[in-house]
Amino acid sequence: MTADPGMRRRTVAAGDTLSVVRNSLLRPRAVVSHLLVAVVVLGCIAAGQWQLDRLDTIREENARLAERLQQPPVELGEFLAAPDDRVDAAAMEFRRVTVTGTYRPEQEVLQRNRSHAGQAGFHVLTPLERQGGGVVLVRRGWVPASMDTPPVAEAPPPGGVVTVSGVLERPVAQPTFGASDPPDGELARVFHTDTERLDDQIDGELFEMVLRIDEEPGPFTLDELPLSAGSPALDERNHLSYAVQWHTFAAIAAVTYLAWLWSRRRRTHDTPGGDRADGGDGDRGSDDRGAGGGRAGEGGPAGPGFGGGSGEAAVVGRVDAPRQA
Repeated sequence: MTADPGMRRRTVAAGDTLSVVRNSLLRPRAVVSHLLVAVVVLGCIAAGQWQLDRLDTIREENARLAERLQQPPVELGEFLAAPDDRVDAAAMEFRRVTVTGTYRPEQEVLQRNRSHAGQAGFHVLTPLERQGGGVVLVRRGWVPASMDTPPVAEAPPPGGVVTVSGVLERPVAQPTFGASDPPDGELARVFHTDTERLDDQIDGELFEMVLRIDEEPGPFTLDELPLSAGSPALDERNHLSYAVQWHTFAAIAAVTYLAWLWSRRRRTHDTPGGDRADGGDGDRGSDDRGAGGGRAGEGGPAGPGFGGGSGEAAVVGRVDAPRQA
Protein backbone atom coordinates (compact mmCIF):
# COMPACT_ATOMS: atom_id res chain seq x y z
CA MET A 1 0.00 0.00 0.00
CA THR A 2 1.60 3.26 -1.12
CA ALA A 3 1.40 6.52 0.91
CA ASP A 4 -0.77 9.37 -0.29
CA PRO A 5 1.52 11.63 -2.40
CA GLY A 6 -0.40 14.73 -1.26
CA MET A 7 0.15 13.88 2.38
CA ARG A 8 3.84 13.27 1.72
CA ARG A 9 4.18 16.62 -0.02
CA ARG A 10 2.43 18.47 2.85
CA THR A 11 4.67 16.80 5.43
CA VAL A 12 7.79 17.64 3.47
CA ALA A 13 6.57 21.22 2.91
CA ALA A 14 5.91 21.71 6.64
CA GLY A 15 9.37 20.44 7.49
CA ASP A 16 10.92 22.65 4.86
CA THR A 17 8.98 25.68 6.17
CA LEU A 18 10.30 25.14 9.68
CA SER A 19 13.78 24.73 8.30
CA VAL A 20 13.47 27.92 6.26
CA VAL A 21 12.18 29.88 9.28
CA ARG A 22 14.94 28.52 11.50
CA ASN A 23 17.61 29.28 8.96
CA SER A 24 16.26 32.78 8.33
CA LEU A 25 16.35 33.55 12.07
CA LEU A 26 19.94 32.35 12.39
CA ARG A 27 21.40 34.13 9.39
CA PRO A 28 24.22 36.56 10.30
CA ARG A 29 22.18 39.61 9.29
CA ALA A 30 19.19 38.37 11.27
CA VAL A 31 21.34 37.70 14.35
CA VAL A 32 22.69 41.26 14.15
CA SER A 33 19.14 42.66 14.02
CA HIS A 34 18.15 40.48 17.00
CA LEU A 35 21.07 41.85 19.00
CA LEU A 36 20.32 45.46 18.06
CA VAL A 37 16.69 45.15 19.12
CA ALA A 38 17.76 43.40 22.35
CA VAL A 39 20.16 46.25 23.11
CA VAL A 40 17.39 48.83 22.51
CA VAL A 41 14.89 46.95 24.69
CA LEU A 42 17.36 46.34 27.52
CA GLY A 43 18.58 49.94 27.31
CA CYS A 44 15.03 51.28 27.67
CA ILE A 45 14.36 48.96 30.60
CA ALA A 46 17.60 50.05 32.28
CA ALA A 47 16.70 53.72 31.80
CA GLY A 48 13.26 53.09 33.28
CA GLN A 49 14.73 51.30 36.28
CA TRP A 50 17.17 54.17 36.82
CA GLN A 51 14.25 56.58 36.92
CA LEU A 52 12.50 54.39 39.49
CA ASP A 53 15.67 54.24 41.60
CA ARG A 54 15.94 58.03 41.48
CA LEU A 55 12.28 58.29 42.48
CA ASP A 56 12.91 56.09 45.54
CA THR A 57 15.94 58.20 46.47
CA ILE A 58 14.00 61.47 46.16
CA ARG A 59 11.11 60.09 48.21
CA GLU A 60 13.49 59.11 50.99
CA GLU A 61 15.19 62.51 50.81
CA ASN A 62 11.86 64.34 50.85
CA ALA A 63 10.82 62.39 53.93
CA ARG A 64 13.99 63.49 55.72
CA LEU A 65 13.57 67.11 54.61
CA ALA A 66 9.93 67.16 55.67
CA GLU A 67 11.00 65.94 59.10
CA ARG A 68 13.56 68.76 59.32
CA LEU A 69 10.92 71.35 58.48
CA GLN A 70 8.93 70.24 61.53
CA GLN A 71 11.83 70.78 63.93
CA PRO A 72 11.92 73.96 66.04
CA PRO A 73 14.23 76.76 64.85
CA VAL A 74 17.72 77.16 66.28
CA GLU A 75 20.20 79.99 66.11
CA LEU A 76 22.37 79.71 63.00
CA GLY A 77 25.51 80.15 65.08
CA GLU A 78 24.88 76.78 66.74
CA PHE A 79 25.62 75.04 63.42
CA LEU A 80 28.92 76.83 63.01
CA ALA A 81 31.72 75.46 65.15
CA ALA A 82 34.11 78.15 63.91
CA PRO A 83 33.75 81.09 61.51
CA ASP A 84 36.13 79.57 58.95
CA ASP A 85 34.65 76.05 58.93
CA ARG A 86 32.89 74.83 55.81
CA VAL A 87 29.29 73.86 56.45
CA ASP A 88 27.70 70.57 55.45
CA ALA A 89 25.05 71.84 53.06
CA ALA A 90 23.37 68.45 52.73
CA ALA A 91 23.03 68.09 56.51
CA MET A 92 21.78 71.66 57.00
CA GLU A 93 19.38 71.88 54.05
CA PHE A 94 15.83 72.76 55.13
CA ARG A 95 16.86 73.19 58.75
CA ARG A 96 14.84 75.91 60.39
CA VAL A 97 17.08 78.64 61.85
CA THR A 98 16.99 82.19 63.15
CA VAL A 99 19.49 84.92 62.37
CA THR A 100 19.84 88.29 64.08
CA GLY A 101 21.43 91.20 62.27
CA THR A 102 20.98 94.20 60.02
CA TYR A 103 19.89 94.24 56.38
CA ARG A 104 22.06 95.77 53.63
CA PRO A 105 19.57 96.89 50.95
CA GLU A 106 22.29 98.67 48.97
CA GLN A 107 23.79 95.27 48.08
CA GLU A 108 20.50 93.64 47.18
CA VAL A 109 20.13 91.49 44.01
CA LEU A 110 17.13 90.07 42.18
CA GLN A 111 16.70 86.47 41.02
CA ARG A 112 15.09 86.11 37.61
CA ASN A 113 12.28 83.87 36.41
CA ARG A 114 10.27 83.70 39.64
CA SER A 115 6.49 83.59 39.48
CA HIS A 116 3.63 84.09 41.91
CA ALA A 117 -0.03 83.36 41.19
CA GLY A 118 0.87 82.96 37.53
CA GLN A 119 2.60 86.33 37.26
CA ALA A 120 6.26 86.71 36.31
CA GLY A 121 8.63 88.53 38.58
CA PHE A 122 11.76 88.35 40.73
CA HIS A 123 12.78 87.13 44.14
CA VAL A 124 14.47 89.73 46.31
CA LEU A 125 17.80 88.53 47.78
CA THR A 126 19.03 90.88 50.48
CA PRO A 127 22.26 90.42 52.50
CA LEU A 128 21.84 90.38 56.28
CA GLU A 129 24.89 91.26 58.37
CA ARG A 130 24.91 88.93 61.35
CA GLN A 131 25.66 90.05 64.84
CA GLY A 132 28.97 88.49 65.68
CA GLY A 133 30.25 88.54 62.09
CA GLY A 134 29.43 87.17 58.69
CA VAL A 135 26.70 87.83 56.16
CA VAL A 136 23.68 85.71 55.19
CA LEU A 137 21.80 86.09 51.90
CA VAL A 138 18.06 86.22 52.69
CA ARG A 139 15.37 85.30 50.16
CA ARG A 140 12.78 87.82 51.28
CA GLY A 141 10.10 87.12 48.65
CA TRP A 142 8.53 87.99 45.30
CA VAL A 143 8.05 91.28 43.47
CA PRO A 144 6.48 91.81 40.02
CA ALA A 145 8.60 91.98 36.88
CA SER A 146 8.15 95.76 36.61
CA MET A 147 10.27 96.22 39.73
CA ASP A 148 13.49 95.08 38.11
CA THR A 149 16.05 97.43 39.65
CA PRO A 150 17.57 96.74 43.07
CA PRO A 151 17.22 97.92 45.69
CA VAL A 152 13.47 97.71 45.17
CA ALA A 153 12.04 100.89 46.65
CA GLU A 154 8.52 99.41 46.80
CA ALA A 155 9.75 96.44 48.89
CA PRO A 156 12.26 97.76 51.43
CA PRO A 157 13.54 95.54 54.25
CA PRO A 158 12.94 96.55 57.88
CA GLY A 159 15.62 98.82 59.29
CA GLY A 160 17.71 98.34 62.37
CA VAL A 161 18.50 95.08 64.11
CA VAL A 162 16.02 92.33 63.23
CA THR A 163 15.67 88.60 63.86
CA VAL A 164 14.79 86.63 60.76
CA SER A 165 13.41 83.09 60.84
CA GLY A 166 13.35 80.73 57.88
CA VAL A 167 14.80 77.57 56.37
CA LEU A 168 18.21 77.05 54.81
CA GLU A 169 18.54 76.35 51.09
CA ARG A 170 21.50 75.00 49.20
CA PRO A 171 23.15 77.43 46.80
CA VAL A 172 22.79 76.78 43.08
CA ALA A 173 26.07 76.87 41.18
CA GLN A 174 26.37 78.04 37.58
CA PRO A 175 25.35 75.21 35.23
CA THR A 176 27.46 73.87 32.38
CA PHE A 177 24.56 74.31 29.95
CA GLY A 178 21.67 76.74 29.96
CA ALA A 179 21.28 80.21 31.37
CA SER A 180 24.13 81.34 33.59
CA ASP A 181 25.42 84.53 35.14
CA PRO A 182 28.54 86.37 33.91
CA PRO A 183 31.67 85.31 35.78
CA ASP A 184 32.87 88.90 36.19
CA GLY A 185 31.38 92.23 37.14
CA GLU A 186 28.75 93.29 39.64
CA LEU A 187 25.38 91.58 39.21
CA ALA A 188 22.04 93.29 39.80
CA ARG A 189 19.96 90.36 38.51
CA VAL A 190 20.96 86.69 38.66
CA PHE A 191 19.67 83.37 37.36
CA HIS A 192 21.06 81.32 40.24
CA THR A 193 21.69 81.74 43.95
CA ASP A 194 25.39 81.10 43.49
CA THR A 195 26.73 82.43 46.79
CA GLU A 196 30.31 81.78 45.74
CA ARG A 197 29.83 84.10 42.77
CA LEU A 198 27.92 86.73 44.81
CA ASP A 199 30.58 86.72 47.52
CA ASP A 200 32.75 88.76 45.14
CA GLN A 201 30.41 91.76 45.34
CA ILE A 202 29.11 91.55 48.92
CA ASP A 203 31.23 92.95 51.73
CA GLY A 204 32.22 90.50 54.43
CA GLU A 205 32.23 86.72 54.43
CA LEU A 206 29.05 85.45 52.81
CA PHE A 207 27.52 82.32 54.32
CA GLU A 208 27.32 79.71 51.58
CA MET A 209 23.66 78.79 52.12
CA VAL A 210 20.59 80.95 51.55
CA LEU A 211 18.02 81.72 54.23
CA ARG A 212 14.48 81.48 52.86
CA ILE A 213 11.67 83.27 54.66
CA ASP A 214 8.97 80.64 54.40
CA GLU A 215 5.96 82.34 55.91
CA GLU A 216 2.80 81.35 54.12
CA PRO A 217 2.01 84.08 51.56
CA GLY A 218 -1.17 86.01 52.16
CA PRO A 219 -3.69 87.25 49.56
CA PHE A 220 -2.14 88.65 46.41
CA THR A 221 -1.65 92.37 46.89
CA LEU A 222 0.92 94.91 45.85
CA ASP A 223 0.53 96.86 49.06
CA GLU A 224 2.82 94.60 51.08
CA LEU A 225 5.88 93.62 49.10
CA PRO A 226 7.77 91.40 48.82
CA LEU A 227 5.35 88.48 49.01
CA SER A 228 6.74 85.50 50.88
CA ALA A 229 8.08 82.71 48.72
CA GLY A 230 6.47 80.15 51.04
CA SER A 231 7.82 76.75 52.03
CA PRO A 232 10.14 74.96 49.60
CA ALA A 233 8.43 72.41 47.39
CA LEU A 234 9.11 68.74 48.07
CA ASP A 235 8.05 67.33 44.73
CA GLU A 236 9.01 64.05 43.10
CA ARG A 237 9.79 65.75 39.80
CA ASN A 238 9.07 63.72 36.65
CA HIS A 239 10.84 60.46 37.46
CA LEU A 240 7.68 58.33 37.61
CA SER A 241 6.36 59.53 34.25
CA TYR A 242 9.81 59.08 32.69
CA ALA A 243 9.99 55.52 34.04
CA VAL A 244 6.60 54.71 32.52
CA GLN A 245 7.71 56.16 29.18
CA TRP A 246 10.96 54.17 29.07
CA HIS A 247 9.23 50.87 29.89
CA THR A 248 6.57 51.66 27.29
CA PHE A 249 9.29 52.22 24.67
CA ALA A 250 10.81 48.84 25.60
CA ALA A 251 7.46 47.07 25.22
CA ILE A 252 6.73 48.78 21.88
CA ALA A 253 10.15 47.83 20.49
CA ALA A 254 9.82 44.18 21.57
CA VAL A 255 6.23 43.71 20.39
CA THR A 256 6.86 45.45 17.07
CA TYR A 257 9.91 43.32 16.33
CA LEU A 258 8.15 40.06 17.25
CA ALA A 259 5.18 41.04 15.07
CA TRP A 260 7.54 41.72 12.18
CA LEU A 261 9.19 38.31 12.61
CA TRP A 262 5.79 36.61 12.71
CA SER A 263 4.59 38.34 9.56
CA ARG A 264 7.81 37.35 7.82
CA ARG A 265 7.31 33.74 8.86
CA ARG A 266 3.77 33.82 7.47
CA ARG A 267 5.02 35.18 4.16
CA THR A 268 7.65 32.45 3.99
CA HIS A 269 5.07 29.77 4.77
CA ASP A 270 2.63 31.01 2.11
CA THR A 271 5.22 31.42 -0.66
CA PRO A 272 4.60 28.96 -3.57
CA GLY A 273 8.32 28.51 -3.86
CA GLY A 274 8.15 26.35 -0.75
CA ASP A 275 6.25 23.68 -2.79
CA ARG A 276 8.55 23.98 -5.75
CA ALA A 277 11.51 23.41 -3.54
CA ASP A 278 10.50 19.78 -2.96
CA GLY A 279 9.53 19.05 -6.58
CA GLY A 280 5.81 19.60 -6.14
CA ASP A 281 3.89 21.31 -8.89
CA GLY A 282 6.35 21.03 -11.76
CA ASP A 283 7.14 17.35 -11.24
CA ARG A 284 3.52 16.51 -10.63
CA GLY A 285 2.55 17.97 -14.01
CA SER A 286 5.16 15.92 -15.88
CA ASP A 287 4.16 12.77 -13.98
CA ASP A 288 0.52 13.23 -14.92
CA ARG A 289 1.39 13.75 -18.58
CA GLY A 290 3.57 10.70 -18.64
CA ALA A 291 0.91 8.59 -17.05
CA GLY A 292 -1.70 9.85 -19.47
CA GLY A 293 0.50 8.96 -22.48
CA GLY A 294 1.07 5.47 -21.18
CA ARG A 295 -2.62 4.86 -20.71
CA ALA A 296 -3.40 6.17 -24.20
CA GLY A 297 -0.89 3.80 -25.72
CA GLU A 298 -2.16 0.86 -23.76
CA GLY A 299 -5.92 1.32 -23.95
CA GLY A 300 -6.51 3.94 -26.67
CA PRO A 301 -8.74 3.55 -29.68
CA ALA A 302 -5.86 2.25 -31.77
CA GLY A 303 -5.82 -0.84 -29.62
CA PRO A 304 -2.94 -2.87 -28.24
CA GLY A 305 -1.48 -3.41 -31.70
CA PHE A 306 0.53 -0.18 -31.31
CA GLY A 307 2.60 -1.66 -28.54
CA GLY A 308 1.95 0.93 -25.83
CA GLY A 309 3.11 3.87 -27.93
CA SER A 310 2.36 7.45 -27.15
CA GLY A 311 -1.02 9.07 -27.72
CA GLU A 312 0.42 10.96 -30.70
CA ALA A 313 1.57 7.70 -32.29
CA ALA A 314 -1.87 6.19 -31.80
CA VAL A 315 -3.51 9.04 -33.67
CA VAL A 316 -1.07 8.75 -36.59
CA GLY A 317 -1.76 5.01 -36.76
CA ARG A 318 -5.49 5.55 -37.13
CA VAL A 319 -4.98 8.07 -39.92
CA ASP A 320 -2.55 5.92 -41.93
CA ALA A 321 -4.39 2.60 -41.64
CA PRO A 322 -6.89 3.16 -44.54
CA ARG A 323 -4.06 4.09 -46.90
CA GLN A 324 -2.41 0.74 -46.26
CA ALA A 325 -5.61 -1.05 -47.11
